[in-house]
Amino acid sequence: MLEVKTKVLISGGGPVGLTLALELSRQGVECLIVNEQETTSIHPKANAINARSMEHFRRLGVSSEIREAGLPENYPTDVAYVTRLTGYELARLSMPSRVSALEESKDGTGPYDCAEPPHRCSQIYLESILHKSALRNRLINVLFGYRLESFKELENEVIANVVHISTGECRIIKADYLVGADGGRSMVRRELGIRYEGEAGIERQMMGGSMMATYFRLSRDPSWLEISPAWQYWIVSSDFRALLMTVNGKDEFVLLSRVENSNRESIDDLELISRAAGCSINAEIILSQSWTAGHALIAESYGRRRVWLVGDSAHLFTPTGGLGMNTGIDDAINLAWKLSAMVNGWGGQNLLSSYEEDRRPIGLRNLAFAKSFAESIGSFDVSSNIENMKPEGHEERRVLGKFLADHGKREFIIPGIVLGVRYENSEIICPDETLPFKDDPYDYVPTSRPGSRAPHVWLSGGLALCDYLGPGFTLIRLNQYKDVDDFLAAASEIGVPITLVDLEYDEICEFYEREFTLVGPDGHVTWRGDVLPQNTNNFLDRIRGM
Repeated sequence: MLEVKTKVLISGGGPVGLTLALELSRQGVECLIVNEQETTSIHPKANAINARSMEHFRRLGVSSEIREAGLPENYPTDVAYVTRLTGYELARLSMPSRVSALEESKDGTGPYDCAEPPHRCSQIYLESILHKSALRNRLINVLFGYRLESFKELENEVIANVVHISTGECRIIKADYLVGADGGRSMVRRELGIRYEGEAGIERQMMGGSMMATYFRLSRDPSWLEISPAWQYWIVSSDFRALLMTVNGKDEFVLLSRVENSNRESIDDLELISRAAGCSINAEIILSQSWTAGHALIAESYGRRRVWLVGDSAHLFTPTGGLGMNTGIDDAINLAWKLSAMVNGWGGQNLLSSYEEDRRPIGLRNLAFAKSFAESIGSFDVSSNIENMKPEGHEERRVLGKFLADHGKREFIIPGIVLGVRYENSEIICPDETLPFKDDPYDYVPTSRPGSRAPHVWLSGGLALCDYLGPGFTLIRLNQYKDVDDFLAAASEIGVPITLVDLEYDEICEFYEREFTLVGPDGHVTWRGDVLPQNTNNFLDRIRGM
C-alpha cells in the first residue's frame, strides 16, 4: 500500500478546500487534497463572489482570471423581481457590470470600499480556475477521485486512509494536520463527534423546504424575454416561486424552484422552466438535482488539536445573501496561516484555538443574516391578483414591488457584512482604547482598529495597500525615522515572519492614524501604536498564540 507524507491533508476540493491549499502554498507549506468527485463541479451552485473573497484571490494571484470568467464584461448584474419572465416586472435593483464595478472601485463611487469589487461568476468556472492553479503549484498534490475513508489522530500526526473511487486503490496519508472541507455531510466532522446546532429544512414559500436546481441551455436566443437582462430573476407569483440565474450571460441558466416534494421522478424540469417563463419553452437540460433549502446550521466546535473544519463542514446556510461559500473562503484564509505557523515551528500552543475564536462568531453572525434574508424573500403570501391586468392587480404589484425593492437593497448591498468582519475577542489580537463601530450590515466604516480588516487605500503608482501585504505579518511604518531594527530582529530570532513596509503618511493617514500598524497574514490588523511595544518578547508571544 502506497504511503504518502504531507504537512496538511485537505478533504474536499471545492472552492474552500482549493483556496486553503493555495493559501497554504503561499505560506510555503505543502499540502495534499483528496476529493471524492473526479472533476470540479459541473453544477453552477454558488454564483456570487463577494469583495472580500476577491481580495483574497487577488493576493493568491488569480483574481484577474476569475474576473474574466462568468458574465460578459458589460452584462448588467441587476436583480429583477417578476411575475413571470414574460410577465410583469415588480422591482429591479440596478447593479454594475464587471467593467463598471471596476471603474467604481477605482474612483471610490461604489458601495464597497475595496480594491476588488464583488464578481458574479458561477462555481463551475471558479472551481476550474482554482483547480488549475493548484495543479500548477509544486507544493500542492491534487488527488481527485479519492475518498477519505478513515483517519486516526495521534500525538504528532494524523494517519488517514484514502481510496480511489473507481479502482479501489488504497493509500495511507500521513500528515501533520487534517482539514475537513468536505461539505454539509462532512465525514471529518462526524468522525470528530461534532454536531451541527441550529435549524434544518425550515419550510417557506421560497428558499425553504424541497427545491429543484435545473441547469439548462436554451435552444434559441433568450431575446424572447420581455424583461430586460439581469443576473438574477426572482419569479414571484401566487402558484410558483423560483429564482433564475444566468450562468454565462448568453444561453445557460440555472433555475431554483420551490417544489412540493423532492421526489426527482415526479418532477418535469421543462414544466418548471415553462412555468417560470409564462410560456412553453424548449431547453436542453444539462443537469438537474433536488436539494433542501432552509438550513441555519453551525458546528458546535470548529475542530481540535490536529483536525479542523472549514466551509460547509463548519456551517451550512441557505444561499440568500451569498454568504455560504464566501464565509468558507474567509475561514480558509484564517486557518491557513495558523497551520503554517505550526508547521514552521513558530506558532504557539493556543494559536489554532484562535481559529475558532475568530471564525465561529462570524459564522453565527453570517448565519443570522442569511436566515433573515431567506425569511424576508420566502415568508410572504402572493395574491392571485398579482398577474391580473385590472386595477386591483396593478395595486397588488405596486405594493409588492415596493417591498421587493427594499428587500433587494438589504440582501445584495451589504458592505458591512462583507468588509466589516472583525475579531473582537481573539486572544492573538492586541486591542487599544478605542471603541468598536456598530456592526451594521449596510454601513462599512473603514478602520485600522485591531481585529478589523486592514482598510483599503489606493496608493500612488496604481497599487492597492493590500498588494503590499505579504504572506506573513506586515509592519506598516509612517515615520521612517523610527527605528524598528531590534523589534524585527527579535521576531526573526523566533521565526515570526514580519516584513517592514514604509508608506507615506499623507496617503493613508485617513484610516491609519497610528505611526505603526501590524497587519496579520490574513489581512486583519493585529496591533497599532505610535511606539513599538515595550516588552517585545511578550508581544510576539501573544500574536503567535503562546
